[in-house]
Amino acid sequence: MVSSCNIDSFLKTYFKPVILYSLLILSVILNKYYNLSFLTPLVLLSPLIFIDLKSLNLTSKWSFSLILIIPALFFQDLHSTLNHLSIALSEELFFRVYLMSFFSNFITSILFTIPHILLYGDLHSFLVFFPSLIYGLVYQKSKSFILVAVLHFLSNIIYSKFILNSDIINRGL
Repeated sequence: MVSSCNIDSFLKTYFKPVILYSLLILSVILNKYYNLSFLTPLVLLSPLIFIDLKSLNLTSKWSFSLILIIPALFFQDLHSTLNHLSIALSEELFFRVYLMSFFSNFITSILFTIPHILLYGDLHSFLVFFPSLIYGLVYQKSKSFILVAVLHFLSNIIYSKFILNSDIINRGL
């Protein structure tokens, strides 16, 4: 029999992340079926309410220069660059900074993959699990939110500019 102490402890520890993740899944579904795309970024940024902003390690000049210089190197059009950057920043805030404070890298990577599968439903959606593991390892070693966000940004750029638009993918090989 499960004691009420164990249940209380579980709820105290995991209530907020489970609720926020549930809201994320709901926002992804609403985005996919009703085109309510503004909800997902709001949910992804919601951990800012609950985390200590000092944990983001944004005090070094290196962090700010990295987040400004790297996207400029890949600048082709402002909208695309800002879109990729905002996705990387918000997803890494939600998954690495917030959820990884409650769950392991492996569990967080599974949780990272599920919204991609719900939204896109293709093989690439399943494969985001592997870069997520790498982002998690980098975050565990460096504790740098900016570094994993830049890595995420770079991988999204490489994927969208080179892999997604490649002849191999388009021919179905």
